[in-house]
Amino acid sequence: MAAPLTVDIAEPVLIYGERDRVAGEVWLTNNSGADITVNGASLTVDFPTPETGAIPLPNNTAIAVGASRRLAIQSGMPVFTPGGTYNASIDLETTAGPQSIAASVFIADTYLAEVVPTVMTFTGVTKSATLAGTVLVVNRGNTPIDVGAIPDETLLEMVTIPRVVEISAATLSVQPAPAMVTGGTVTFSNPVTVVAPGTWRPVPVKLTMPATITANRHFRVLPRIATQRFVVDLLT
Repeated sequence: MAAPLTVDIAEPVLIYGERDRVAGEVWLTNNSGADITVNGASLTVDFPTPETGAIPLPNNTAIAVGASRRLAIQSGMPVFTPGGTYNASIDLETTAGPQSIAASVFIADTYLAEVVPTVMTFTGVTKSATLAGTVLVVNRGNTPIDVGAIPDETLLEMVTIPRVVEISAATLSVQPAPAMVTGGTVTFSNPVTVVAPGTWRPVPVKLTMPATITANRHFRVLPRIATQRFVVDLLT
């Protein structure tokens, strides 16, 4: 039995997924001898655990004889769905009978790390002191995150500098503005681990201050885990 509608693009139809969304489209032409109405549509994907979801349809889904219509495919998905290409089918229920259209769902690899808290603060910091804290590394993508050794970072002192805010004729208006100047080096130590997609792990962090720092100052260091930096404020 011939398909009720002609698919105007090459099969399998590409459906692309990234992070929490999948999207695609298919153009259908009515080459039959009567108007056809699409009463229902669904997408079935051969994930390791196959899933089927309804495709929302507009109120008027009739396709006149000789006319073409675009069927938009949009759906949410868990952000930790493994990347890869999966066989799929777009299944239509029409007034001229059912129709199945071959599709491929391509899920992109997403590397999405999050570090919380984003700011850690230590007070009463002295030279050569070793400080300890814990951050949580959250994997919000679908690719494992390797938490390696945190590299050493330059210590930054938070200072104020004059900044020009307005020039009018012979008048110059200046106000203090925050700035940073480099100091010594802060060294870090932490256990290495792997954070699986959709999970999180605590990462204990130790940082050792340089041998020379000025008292009663505000310093900052910006260590990195994977692709994300977090702020460590140090009050001496």
